[in-house]
Amino acid sequence: MSNRTLSDKPGDAPSQLTLADLLDKITADETIPHKRRQDISSALRMVGKIIGRPLAECPAQPGWLRARLKAFSPAMADLSTARWRNILSLTRFALQQAGLLQMPGRHRESLSPEWAALFALITDRRIQSGLSRFGRYCGARGIDPQEVDDTLMARFLDDLSEAALVDKPRNIHRMTCCLWNKAASAFPTWPQQVLTVPDYRKHYALAWTIFPASLKEDVDAYLKCLTGKDVLAEIYFRPLRPISIENRLKLLRAYVSALVQHGYDPQSLKTLHDVVAVDVLKHGLRVFLDRAGGKTAYINEVAYVITAVAHYWVKVDPKHLEQLKELCKRLKSREVGMTDKNRSRLRQFDDPENVRRLLALPAKLVADARRAGKPTCDTARMVQVALALELLLMIPLRLKNLGEINIERHLVWSYRGVVQLTIPGDEVKNVADIEALVPPQAVHLLDTYIRDYRPLLIDGPSSALFPGKAGASKTLQTLRLQIVKAVERHCGLQVNPHLFRHIAAKLYLDANPGAYGVVRLLLGHKSIETTIKFYCGMETASAFRQYDAHILKLRQQPAWHSVPTGAVGP
Repeated sequence: MSNRTLSDKPGDAPSQLTLADLLDKITADETIPHKRRQDISSALRMVGKIIGRPLAECPAQPGWLRARLKAFSPAMADLSTARWRNILSLTRFALQQAGLLQMPGRHRESLSPEWAALFALITDRRIQSGLSRFGRYCGARGIDPQEVDDTLMARFLDDLSEAALVDKPRNIHRMTCCLWNKAASAFPTWPQQVLTVPDYRKHYALAWTIFPASLKEDVDAYLKCLTGKDVLAEIYFRPLRPISIENRLKLLRAYVSALVQHGYDPQSLKTLHDVVAVDVLKHGLRVFLDRAGGKTAYINEVAYVITAVAHYWVKVDPKHLEQLKELCKRLKSREVGMTDKNRSRLRQFDDPENVRRLLALPAKLVADARRAGKPTCDTARMVQVALALELLLMIPLRLKNLGEINIERHLVWSYRGVVQLTIPGDEVKNVADIEALVPPQAVHLLDTYIRDYRPLLIDGPSSALFPGKAGASKTLQTLRLQIVKAVERHCGLQVNPHLFRHIAAKLYLDANPGAYGVVRLLLGHKSIETTIKFYCGMETASAFRQYDAHILKLRQQPAWHSVPTGAVGP
């Protein structure tokens, strides 16, 4: 197969070339075997279909294409992972043939002599594979290994983002920096310049250690007061639960960090008295408002908590307190009930096929694990996610209650095999007990998981249903990511664990419009008003469907009597 490109130089490629133009060029290039041209044509058409625009409206620019494909998963178009990888590979080839893709792959181009000699030193295949793309990138540009530095790595990231059809360019950039430093440490003859490893995580909260110790001591004393454990203290509030105390601590830390970001010297914030002034609160809130792009429920909560601190802990004067309360009123979000983001994600389930895929996912994961043969750690994690999904579908729990299920404390087995999930109210967000029978199909999956797969995931004695390290439950963030990735990969849907509560309400109200009482009991709401506030209107489409069906049924009924044309009365 010829390696000739359709453009002699990168700069010769038309800047406004579309995928339709690219398809025409590939079709006309007889140096490419006929079968491969057909495959490329099919791949380009599929890319256009996925983006949802005609090929003539899709710029043949790697950066533009990557931005529109980054949220796509193969399951969204009923494609296998292998088929999708092949489509991307063929698209990259077409772009490269047109001189539009200047980023070498990890294995396709040959290494330059200097880089080949350097790679010959590597005995670790992971390092060799991870640095392969970067080595070919540098070799193609005549860059010597000794010239690698942070400036070059910044250029590498830019080219990954704009001139390469790769997923998660920042992850590739960061991994390349890590592996380069690891090679420099492992091999004495490797170039010894150390690269700066970027941290792309969003770090807003600062460590308490950068503030005076007196501030943290005052915060701790305030939070201790909120527990209500001092029986001699006169309290003015209902004591907060440990999870609420923890959240209040995180919020205060985020707030004082925002003040530092605004320009305050952290050493000037000695106690909570220093952070409740009206102007100080405005400065801190301005940071949150700029970051979020407008009012949010979280920003309102920050204002509310600081106002409560000022009122009950610092005990500011009435005029000061009134100014803070007025600020809270202006920040109060008008959003009632479910957020627009959650409503948008629920629209995925207006499609019955998406509902079917999600409901069938636990069984699919278990079947995949069984086909793999003898249980391994990988298949055990697969069945673990299947069980988590099954419980979320059957008993829509909050993530914290799901992730912290204890086999001995929360699951009760009868001798007939009936299993009941019992979670006391002091472990639930709204302090409402959870008492639910686990459906038989879920019990079967639970038994299979505990018997055949869970033992592979524990490193010692543990009663956690979803074990992590040292016998404790795995972190909620880890379990959350496992659930999100499984649903995205196998169903092509954007779903987080908390959305399962909304999905439960939607599916039931779709079948039973107006049945808020059942949904209230299902989700454990204390008040029917809460249920109505969140879900009123969600079943409108279902109500219209049922009404339309009723009208069609009436139309099919025989006429009771006929009225002469033109008759208007007696």
